[in-house]
Amino acid sequence: MSDEVPQDVGPQSSHTSKFKVLLKEGLNRGHDQLIKTKLVLEHSVGLGQKPNIIPPGEANINGDLRRVEIGWHPVGGLGGKWFAEKTGLGKMITKEIHSYPDPTQHWAVLVGDYVHELWMDENLDIIYINEKINQEEWHTYEVGNTRFNDEALRQASEMVIHNMRDKRPAYNLISNNCQNFAVNLLDSIQIGAHKEFATSFQVYQRATGAGDIKDLWDDKHPEEQDQDQADGIKPLKKADTVSQAQQVMEQNTTKLDNHRKFFS
Repeated sequence: MSDEVPQDVGPQSSHTSKFKVLLKEGLNRGHDQLIKTKLVLEHSVGLGQKPNIIPPGEANINGDLRRVEIGWHPVGGLGGKWFAEKTGLGKMITKEIHSYPDPTQHWAVLVGDYVHELWMDENLDIIYINEKINQEEWHTYEVGNTRFNDEALRQASEMVIHNMRDKRPAYNLISNNCQNFAVNLLDSIQIGAHKEFATSFQVYQRATGAGDIKDLWDDKHPEEQDQDQADGIKPLKKADTVSQAQQVMEQNTTKLDNHRKFFS
């Protein structure tokens, strides 16, 4: 008599093997479907880098005065709900009023034909993007002026994002968001801030090797800097643009305790 144990090749073993194969295929399909769903949601809310559309040219921070606006548009729909949950806002809203912020509000800086804005990559780390203004999509408010041309605004925006990422790469609803970016950018490009911007930009250049602004330290409008009142001239206040923008955003951003009324 042989001591060898015969292999089980009966119907039950065959069915078990097929079940394992089908289970593995089902799990793989489930994983693939989850990835596809995640990508669809990310694309629906527009996460990820976008091509720079600012025309190439020499950066100029001493140009003619240009109107500066801030504006917001909603991030809504299914993508908006996913964004709210991923950034923690959904949990906060649900705890307070059992609802989601749909739409959420996205703020940016608008100058000329272009929008300069903080956005997020697929990992929800902050990035800088720009786009052509579609006036129908934005609720806008004038907050001041700048002498930066479009290329200078792009480089200033890249600097602001770099400095924000250096402190905290990840998007944060309270402390690392689109409103923080708007305030920081306005602080850099506003009238009367030439010297401070030049100092910050030089540090940014040394740290990254990026940026190229000709005559960075050549301030062609020194009268716009803060002055003593000894000559009887009221000094210009550099913070006016920033203060105005902060006030506008405070008055026009829906608060947590107002969402029930807003969505009723």
